[in-house]
Amino acid sequence: MTFFLIGGWLTGTALMWVVATQNFRRVDAVLAESRPELKQRISPMPEGDARLVLRFLASELNRFYFRAWGAAQLVLGGILLALIWWTFRSDLRARMLVGSMWGITAVLLIFIVPRLVQLGRQIDFVPHVPSPPQIVVFWRLHLAYTLADLVKFALGIWVSIRLAGSPELFRANQKPE
Repeated sequence: MTFFLIGGWLTGTALMWVVATQNFRRVDAVLAESRPELKQRISPMPEGDARLVLRFLASELNRFYFRAWGAAQLVLGGILLALIWWTFRSDLRARMLVGSMWGITAVLLIFIVPRLVQLGRQIDFVPHVPSPPQIVVFWRLHLAYTLADLVKFALGIWVSIRLAGSPELFRANQKPE
């Protein structure tokens, strides 16, 4: 169960990286597909507005996904932490690693994500040339989120490797004689 939860956490994190980037890339791909039905519907819009509206939709979807995934990670991480605390009693480092992952998630969800959402909504329809001051702050927070998420992911890999070699795991999988 422990490895299932860690694997789910790591997989979910990697999937969010893909979703977040692909939502924006798909905007240009959809507009370039030149489906007649789409071209007909967006033709009354001023040049560039269809892309702006679709990027706004991608932004809103990402905002929703990151808030929902952050909350899911807190639950998943809490269950994992309790399970590791109970199953791997002598492995303080494993508990500290998972606790750190949970703590990073909490900081991101409580402090960084709400500010990114707020700033993102402020800059959605603002021209980026010249660059408004909110964009600089947004990208700094975005970088902080990305780096913290990478650290959390690395901690997850580290704890997985650590627990895979744990004698407690070996004993737990032994059949009683």
